[in-house]
Amino acid sequence: MTECSTDGNGQIFDVSPYLKLKIDKDGRWFQNGAEIIHPEIYRLFTGKLEKTADGGYLVRFGRETCRVEVEDAPFVVRRVDELGDGGIVIQLNDNSQEPLDPERFWIGSGNVPYCRVKEGVFHARFSRPAYYQLARHIVPGDDEKAFFLLIDGKRTEIKRQEPM
Repeated sequence: MTECSTDGNGQIFDVSPYLKLKIDKDGRWFQNGAEIIHPEIYRLFTGKLEKTADGGYLVRFGRETCRVEVEDAPFVVRRVDELGDGGIVIQLNDNSQEPLDPERFWIGSGNVPYCRVKEGVFHARFSRPAYYQLARHIVPGDDEKAFFLLIDGKRTEIKRQEPM
């Protein structure tokens, strides 16, 4: 990202050198080393998060942009709930909820589980408690090497890959 660029409406300023934003592996946001704990500010930042073409992250406020360093995943799955119809709903660290798409679930290095969230734009790391809640739906395959998510009577093979 360049220091500043134009968008046709004026200059866009990159404030990254002054406002250091980071998301740690537990989904906590930090500004210049201090954790952002105010709920409204936290929701504002998570709501403004964008993924860049080069795979990075930024937030945009009016004419200012700021890169966001992401330690692992920009979102964390905090809770897994079963629906009455057999589906699964996940709750993210920003308190949003969405259905879990088994096709968008995988295991990364270190056996860390992830899934795609926010209409597939971002990936989320499962917290340990959320993964334990989901583990009730994991069944082994016939060859003892493959595992499947069994949700609403449908088996979906669990892939191994790195976060995208």
